Amino acid sequence: MAEFDVVVLGGGLSGTRAALRAVELGGKVCLVEKERIGRKGFLRRNVLLAVGSQKNAKEPINWKEQLSSKEKLADEYSKNLENKLNQAGIVLVKGEGSLASQNEILVQEENASHVIKGKSIILACGSEPSFSPTLPHEENIIISIDEVSELEELPEKVLILGSGKWGSEAAIGFQELGCKVFLGTDSVEIFPEMDSDFNSKVEAQLKSKKIKILANKKIISFFKNGQDLEMTLETGIKFATNLIVMVDQRKGIEQNKVAKNLGARLGGNGEILVDDFMMSSIPGVYGVGSISGKGLTDSMSKEQGKVAAENSMGKKRKFNPEWVPMLSKLVQSVGYVGCSMKSALHQGFHPIEGVNNVSFADLEMETFKIVADKRSKSVVGAQIISRQAEELIPVILLLIKKGATVTNLANSNSTEGTRFQGLCEAARACLEAIKSA
Repeated sequence: MAEFDVVVLGGGLSGTRAALRAVELGGKVCLVEKERIGRKGFLRRNVLLAVGSQKNAKEPINWKEQLSSKEKLADEYSKNLENKLNQAGIVLVKGEGSLASQNEILVQEENASHVIKGKSIILACGSEPSFSPTLPHEENIIISIDEVSELEELPEKVLILGSGKWGSEAAIGFQELGCKVFLGTDSVEIFPEMDSDFNSKVEAQLKSKKIKILANKKIISFFKNGQDLEMTLETGIKFATNLIVMVDQRKGIEQNKVAKNLGARLGGNGEILVDDFMMSSIPGVYGVGSISGKGLTDSMSKEQGKVAAENSMGKKRKFNPEWVPMLSKLVQSVGYVGCSMKSALHQGFHPIEGVNNVSFADLEMETFKIVADKRSKSVVGAQIISRQAEELIPVILLLIKKGATVTNLANSNSTEGTRFQGLCEAARACLEAIKSA
């Protein structure tokens, strides 16, 4: 029987991050995965992103060419990730794995099965799409976001049901590929974690692409009319679509029931429940990524994997979702980290904000918001709509962790006309708001 310090079940974002972090801490690590490492998740995240040279082309994008291109990229991504894991000294085992005991994974390969033992187990084997009784799964008609890469052709009209990063990115993706898009959310705001003023700007971005937003409007009924699905919402709104894509609704995988028999607590959707240390109710068994039954952002999945790995190697670190950056590629990139004006109150802060709107070289207006605690002047959050949000949000996270104040940020040296100057101006606005409060 093979024995390791950590056995990771699942080779997606959270699983591979967990394995790599455990190795960094000196652990002997095994990762079990039945499919190509990372390939399925890569396709789910990227299949709708238009190929660079095609994105601004006048002619419609060829869906088969798009799929072929993304599949090649997915293969390359998987190969590179597998090489990285091998170079790190992680033992990769291909097969169907399941939890056999508190410290054992049973692996079923083609013609045999064997047990792998670990001092700690990290379950990162994902989740399954969930469909409601009123919108049951139907191939090529009502599908999950996981199945988009299996479509043989694109629909003329598509309804996306989901909010946040995945819902908005899917809407932009389908629109860029030439579809008429409806975006239905179960909340009033597309990004509930962000403040209302920023949600208004995100909504304006989507509307500029002629995406119809149906916020917080439940579907009452639908029926097939030839190639169309005739939809009726509770407000009486009626429209037709050819495809419905479910983004948000997930449930725990069937294997979770095995974990339940061993003492794991499951939620109402069959998801494994974990504490702030990412540990399940089985000592030494952790659960990360969408095994929780939720579709997580890339950064959330990776951070959970990192936290679980560190705790499995003897550290004591809590998972803090406020310190995980969120980035979404829309017309302009949207990013946030830390507290919003809404959430800061629940964290015990006295929040105050500074906002700066600025245009750069005839591009769209970009917006920078800094949220601070009025008493300490500490930076506690930021929200950004900018082409460089990916570079700026990690900088803000570092400032938050280091306890930087808005005074520090406002007085930082920055080159005129840069995005960092936009952040500094937002900090100055925040400092002025504190002084006048």
